[in-house]
Amino acid sequence: MPNFAHSALAIGASVACLVVPVSAGSARTGLDALDAIVRRGLEEQRYPGAVLVVGQSYRTLYARAFGRHTYAEDSPPMRMDTIFDLASLSKVVGGTPAALALIEAGKLSLDDPVQMHLFGFGVRGKHDVTVRDLLTHVSGLKAYESYAVVERTRRPGESHADALYRHYAALPLAYPPRTKMVYSCLNLQTMAAIVQRIAGESLDDLLRRRVWQKLRMKDTTYRPGAAQIKRCAPTAVGPDAAPVRGIVHDPLARYHGSESLCPGNAGLYSTAGDLERYARMILHDGAWYGTRVFRPETIRLMTTVHTPEGVKPLRSIGWAVYGEPPYAAHARTDPTRRTIGHTGYTGTWLWLDPTSRVYIIFLTNRVFPSPAFKGGEGGSIDAIRSDIARAVIELLIAGKRQEARGK
Repeated sequence: MPNFAHSALAIGASVACLVVPVSAGSARTGLDALDAIVRRGLEEQRYPGAVLVVGQSYRTLYARAFGRHTYAEDSPPMRMDTIFDLASLSKVVGGTPAALALIEAGKLSLDDPVQMHLFGFGVRGKHDVTVRDLLTHVSGLKAYESYAVVERTRRPGESHADALYRHYAALPLAYPPRTKMVYSCLNLQTMAAIVQRIAGESLDDLLRRRVWQKLRMKDTTYRPGAAQIKRCAPTAVGPDAAPVRGIVHDPLARYHGSESLCPGNAGLYSTAGDLERYARMILHDGAWYGTRVFRPETIRLMTTVHTPEGVKPLRSIGWAVYGEPPYAAHARTDPTRRTIGHTGYTGTWLWLDPTSRVYIIFLTNRVFPSPAFKGGEGGSIDAIRSDIARAVIELLIAGKRQEARGK
């Protein structure tokens, strides 16, 4: 089992990352409290295993793997290099950065009408829906769709991906655009269609070249190989009672497939280590150890509210914006550096605070059938996530108090 980082949790006293350390004893006590929180989920059989990482700037403060791949006693233990089906966390590690890469290249604009790039989309009230609307979930598209509905109208020789894109383009609005926020997998699948058509390559290829290779994210992919699949945390049990690994859990993303094009809403696989690199890049304004991945102004699109006035919950470009406890880390002193995060249905979560440059990565396979829930999924882990956030934020508050006493 990996060792903890024993350095004290540090707090960014300013945007320039002036570091103020918490005493080693108080930080250690606070970080050790995370053990009990994660183990509670294991004891309640909400997930068979988990990986939790907390870090700041260029250092890992806490990193630990808990439990096993399944509830069986002879199941492989969770490791720091276990690969997880990210589910909807794919939206901010895959779909969103792919769109931002094209925006940086001048090939796409947030204010472009979707119908400019997706043939047939501008019907049934959707003529003025924009790229920004898709990425902030205010487009008017409904939350989800049954792939069986799409399959019934798929044309001879038409790929699953193209059938989905054509179906979404023809849908009526579920609500007037920009009047409310309805989180929708259709938004990011539509966004992926636009990105891949403009780029002329799949999300997997685009992101590998443009983002993942620069960050040395070696296990992040829509197309895990045989060796990687062996390291995947299972998300289901097959007809032969064997754990299912490397098969996308989300029904729409699984139907879409990643053989040629890749879904923007789910279907991405990654590890805690790879996500650390990604988080640090965002918290350092788009740079990682001297390598420029995104421009600072591009990163600001992810940490600034972009939902229309009066529309809640708040969203940035791609991300949820945390404005209330237990997830908000700071008072709103800088509107361009808000605390952001995203979850995935399989049991994944990424939390980033630009002010302190602290991040939380919590990965589980809570969807694996649980003995405590009548053979179904392990139930909600919202309370576990909330308690992790509270514990980390309490350390941030303690650091601020210590800073004030030292002045």
